[in-house]
Amino acid sequence: MASITGMLANAIAVPYYGRRPKSPSPGGMAVECSSRPQKKATSHHMKTRPKKTQPWDVRRKGPTVYPPLPVLPPDWTLVSEEKGEAAAQRAEEAPATGAA
Repeated sequence: MASITGMLANAIAVPYYGRRPKSPSPGGMAVECSSRPQKKATSHHMKTRPKKTQPWDVRRKGPTVYPPLPVLPPDWTLVSEEKGEAAAQRAEEAPATGAA
């Protein structure tokens, strides 16, 4: 889609034979604007996006929010990967040092 200035630069001067405008255009050219301008990208996507029409879909909201998990019992401990590897190494070394 070319810009208006690009179209005017490449336009051929055609005399204007219609009703004379109040202020004459330079070179006798008349610029016509589109009666149905096209929407730009975001406006087009917003207008033509799929609409929710089914009642179950219209009522559907965002993701379900669950309550936080309860506190772990004292005999359970949450171990991260790094701590788990270090604990595994200590467990392997402990019997070796105890036997010596």
